[in-house]
Amino acid sequence: MKRVAKVCLLLMIFAFQNVYAQSLQGSPESMQKQNQEADKENLSRIKNDAELARMKNKKLLVHLPVNKTIRIDPRLEEKYRWCRPWTSEFLIHLGSDFYAHMGNQIQINSAVRTISYQRVLQRKNPNAAPTGGIEASSHLTGSTIDIAKKHMTRGEIRWMRKYLLSLEERNLIEATEEFNQTVFHIMVFKCYSNSKASLKK
Repeated sequence: MKRVAKVCLLLMIFAFQNVYAQSLQGSPESMQKQNQEADKENLSRIKNDAELARMKNKKLLVHLPVNKTIRIDPRLEEKYRWCRPWTSEFLIHLGSDFYAHMGNQIQINSAVRTISYQRVLQRKNPNAAPTGGIEASSHLTGSTIDIAKKHMTRGEIRWMRKYLLSLEERNLIEATEEFNQTVFHIMVFKCYSNSKASLKK
């Protein structure tokens, strides 16, 4: 009888953890939410390198933060190492909190993209998001970054899941845990900058 109870308890724990992890799973609904948020915030989808340069000059995009808590994948081209100011703020907080709890840096694999660049990715990767419509890639807005999972321990991944879910619950971000690309895909909403809750975990 005790053995049966123990097995039932383990199954319940497993089911809870599975549902917990699945709440960060990608879905058409998640993509639609990201695009709805972009439209609500009047965020343009960046067409090409010329428009990308203009947005940098107008300070609508800022350089990705780099410090002892944050590094950038060396394969990411310099011209794409940019993001929206509120996304940079999120990265600084995430990097600091992750380093304080885990003692490691986070790695940014991807940030802003242009429609032209996204089309190149589509030719290379059939799973790449489209450039238009209600499921278009939110990277085109500059609000989204991908954080690498590849070198994270299980404990670090669990910590990230909990951290991201807590911000999703407050409608400050929309996050997806990807497995084909082994990243956390995170769109940061503009309201993040105005949220004092974002400063405390």
